[in-house]
Amino acid sequence: MKLAITSLLGAAVMGWALMRTGQIAVEVQRSGAGRQSLQARPVVLLEETDDYRIVEHPLGETRAPRRPQRIVSLVSAANDGLIALGVKPVLAVGSMWTPRGKQGYLDQQLADVPRLSQAGGVNLEAIYAAHPDLIIAGARELRAYGQLSKIAPTICMPTDASGDRELSLLDVGVAIGKEQEANERLAAHRAKVAAARQTLTESAADEKVTFLRFRKGTCVIYTRTAMFGPLLFEQLALKPDPHTPEVMHSGGWDVLSVERLSTLQADHVFALVDPDSESYLAKIAETAIWRGIPAVRTGQFHRVDSDVWLGGEGVIGTEAIVDDVLAALKSVRSDDGKQ
Repeated sequence: MKLAITSLLGAAVMGWALMRTGQIAVEVQRSGAGRQSLQARPVVLLEETDDYRIVEHPLGETRAPRRPQRIVSLVSAANDGLIALGVKPVLAVGSMWTPRGKQGYLDQQLADVPRLSQAGGVNLEAIYAAHPDLIIAGARELRAYGQLSKIAPTICMPTDASGDRELSLLDVGVAIGKEQEANERLAAHRAKVAAARQTLTESAADEKVTFLRFRKGTCVIYTRTAMFGPLLFEQLALKPDPHTPEVMHSGGWDVLSVERLSTLQADHVFALVDPDSESYLAKIAETAIWRGIPAVRTGQFHRVDSDVWLGGEGVIGTEAIVDDVLAALKSVRSDDGKQ
């Protein structure tokens, strides 16, 4: 099998080089255009017959099975979308946000699915051995697209940094021929978010919120426009801490010194703590500056899971974040009512 894979790699190099020309510019243009609308999704159905579908995506056009049965998912967002649509892949990428090598919030649904590590390159042999009839790839597999396409029809999902991470469900729906189901599931998701927004508007309208991450011995604050910022501050209409940055910098965050922490006014702090920064958090937690943050002073410092908040791309992951927010802000209102 190794010989077959080696030959496959060599045959794909020229095709990849030609395909790459011009396609990257299209993807850059799309990703820089801001938040995607439902009418302009990058994965689009061009043609459908009784046997196959022609799907356009950021790296070209792919002739895919009309109803694929053996799907390999190389994107966390595709894992989420497939499970949301009631489809279980035969092989799926694990989460890069947890040492267990699994996407924690989907562990139960993917319990019997072999997982691929995101460390290193693409494991072509494992993918080949899974006998897929469709592969869903992402930005990490950009340079391997030609090789993957020799194994099975491959559709590339775009990377969307706009914050509309739940819209990846529509890309998955097009890829596997379940557009109607995807739109129905997205509508149910939006109803849940709208209900949560109403609850928060009624009970916690004046609560200021921010999100911190302790990583590599530093503390960073996420911006209002990156990652889950649009979910928190637009869709759920939470009130950001006045010192929450508006725009993206490196990675969508700003580094906060201990002194800058003293400027925070948040009533709630949601935080991720990477394993390498537990000692850093413990150190600053002993400072008067840290204890003076309103959220810390009132016990509203909420540690959250990285596999959900960083890796939860899709409707299931987004809904898990909404549940975390509701639990945190509803609990403080319950406490207030007892006082």
